[in-house]
Amino acid sequence: MALNLPLRKILTEPSIPRGHSVIVYKKDDTTYAKTESGNIICQNSPTECLQEAVNYLVPFGGGRILVKRGTYYPTQTVAIPDGIKLIIEGEGDSTVFRYTNSFVLFLHRPNDPTWTSVLSFRNFKVDRSGSDTNKANIIHVLYALYDEYDNITIVDDYRNVVEDVGLYGRNSIMSVVRNCRFFNKASPVWFHSFLVHIYGNYARNTALIGFAAGHLLPESVFGYKQPPGYPLDGLVVIEDNVCIDCGRTDEAYAVDNEYNNPYAYGTGIIRNNTLVTKDHTVHYAFVCGYIDKCIIENNTFIGSFSKLLIYDAFYRERPNLIIVRNNYIKSTLVDTPEDSRIILLKVGKIIIENNYIDINVTANTNIEYPVAMQYANYVVFKNNYFSLTLPSGFKSGYGITIEDLGAGSRDLELVAVEDNNIKVSEGRPLTISLWGEYQTPPLVRVVGNRLYSGSSTDIFLGLRKNHVVKAVVLGNALEGGVSGLWLYADPGLTPTLIFLHRDMQITPNSPPNITIRYAVKNSDIATFSGDGTTTQFKIAHRLVSTPRKVLVTPASANATGQFYVTADNTYIYVNYLAPPPAGTNNIVLYWYAEV
Repeated sequence: MALNLPLRKILTEPSIPRGHSVIVYKKDDTTYAKTESGNIICQNSPTECLQEAVNYLVPFGGGRILVKRGTYYPTQTVAIPDGIKLIIEGEGDSTVFRYTNSFVLFLHRPNDPTWTSVLSFRNFKVDRSGSDTNKANIIHVLYALYDEYDNITIVDDYRNVVEDVGLYGRNSIMSVVRNCRFFNKASPVWFHSFLVHIYGNYARNTALIGFAAGHLLPESVFGYKQPPGYPLDGLVVIEDNVCIDCGRTDEAYAVDNEYNNPYAYGTGIIRNNTLVTKDHTVHYAFVCGYIDKCIIENNTFIGSFSKLLIYDAFYRERPNLIIVRNNYIKSTLVDTPEDSRIILLKVGKIIIENNYIDINVTANTNIEYPVAMQYANYVVFKNNYFSLTLPSGFKSGYGITIEDLGAGSRDLELVAVEDNNIKVSEGRPLTISLWGEYQTPPLVRVVGNRLYSGSSTDIFLGLRKNHVVKAVVLGNALEGGVSGLWLYADPGLTPTLIFLHRDMQITPNSPPNITIRYAVKNSDIATFSGDGTTTQFKIAHRLVSTPRKVLVTPASANATGQFYVTADNTYIYVNYLAPPPAGTNNIVLYWYAEV
């Protein structure tokens, strides 16, 4: 039948889809809205016809609005009521909404929400190029049950203002953004919903953020209504997106519950994303803010940044867990970083593993804490390649820094730095500083690392309270200027360090007020001066209890002779049957003891 219609009728008056639906189309520069029964319900401006199409579908509980190809010039906001199930769909980039004034194109903001609206925006383009300073959120949805955005293109003018978001939502149940493209927007995507999924999108040249989302915002703090029966805890997933020159003054990728939020809650996942800077510099690359659990994995960042590469922000309450793994980062720092840090994590449990991070600093600045992990009670830094190159004359003060800054009595389970390749052009490669008062001795493992510094320095282990710490320092390759393990204790303290295993030299500048003991075994050289009458020589074995196995071997002529060995929980006693001759440092004994 359709083939028998005139060609003009086929092109200008398309058939209506099944179900409750409206077609909005243009004919002779006039916009029309037509129902599925063929009735023309609007013949006027695009805004009025879009609004009339919405109003027509309300008695049916919703339906579909198909906006045919063409360029439409809306003049004001299209209001979408509560409790509707609505699809607004174009024909790809051939359906263009073109305007430059400051107004939201589609708005769902009920005063008394029911959280029953299901909204879908698909397949159209919004062009606000030439809008100059006229900022505007494009689609603004609050309090929906479900809102999705698919294959939308938004073009705007670059501006650095908060109220200039492409797709914006607050306190819906679930929000999904996929396959969309954003150009020159202050913030392309910014949602706070119980569940948020942002995937497969592209953004270029964003001012504030690239792709950001958070969880439900508490009404008591932010004033947004909360859906009844839903906790603040939710899930945000930002994955498989591409951001070019994003976050020029703020965040490129972020799961963020807002800076003035007194709580930390929810789970955030930032994975499989690409961040590239070409003409501009990113401010913060990856951010987790005020959330309980965050995973940053399998991302690629190639380009330059000015403040922080990976940042976990928090107020009042600390998150429980952050995992940073399998990321490829090859970047340039072009400014003095925030608080002289590049990666800053302040969480309870930290796992950083299998990352490739290569940072070249072009700013003439010292980087005191390149990678800082603070306040944690569980830290694993494993299988990473980390390289930091600074300008000549500038240095890394503390390298990979793990600081337990928690005050008072607390539990620090584990600090493990294992199987990493850590290289800094100047300065210390690794610092561990423990400030807490521990009920159970924490375990520190520095095992199997390759540690390089271009300057004369060491590995730093600072004991900042009168506590007991257990340590394994084993199998590390020290290269460049790295000389050994430097122990530190504040003046007046007498902490105890128990080595389960140690094969690294303790540097001579380590303070004598640290009590060093060995849990399982120890060995050394003991040297005494004979006086011709003394037959017993005491060796402090520094084991945690009386050794069950002791070997003593004479290493000088005057140390030979018949003797037998006894031990208690402090000393090995070498008992000669006849006194060795007098002399200075003439009694040399090799010894080994094992519990």
